[in-house]
Amino acid sequence: MKKLLIVFLAFITFGFSMFAQGVSGHDNNYDAETFETEKTKTQVIVPKEQHIVDQTANVKLEYMPMYDEVRIYYECMYVTYDRGEAMNTVMECLLDFQKEHKYSGYKYLKDDREKYFKDDRNRRKAQYISYVKFYR
Repeated sequence: MKKLLIVFLAFITFGFSMFAQGVSGHDNNYDAETFETEKTKTQVIVPKEQHIVDQTANVKLEYMPMYDEVRIYYECMYVTYDRGEAMNTVMECLLDFQKEHKYSGYKYLKDDREKYFKDDRNRRKAQYISYVKFYR
């Protein structure tokens, strides 16, 4: 009985070792380091279709693919800034981004912010910032 059990376990061990898959690429430290830097990198995206009405406005997205998070910035001159227009533009750009990257939806991680500042040419600007997380 003991011999039968030992032979049976030997065959099972041999069978598992026959179908075991090898590990490839994990011994190279350079690949691991580049993978770590690439997965945490933030991509800055300027949408082709920005859906803007104000000619002084521009839209910029900061996409973090590891976390599926996006910070979107709508920036324009302070004089022509309209919060409703900024909100609509940001929502349209987020929907375009969602379709392009095949996400099913998104949720807001923080409340939208508005920031007023002077740029390097001493012009007053307004910035509308939204922070969202996409999900599949």
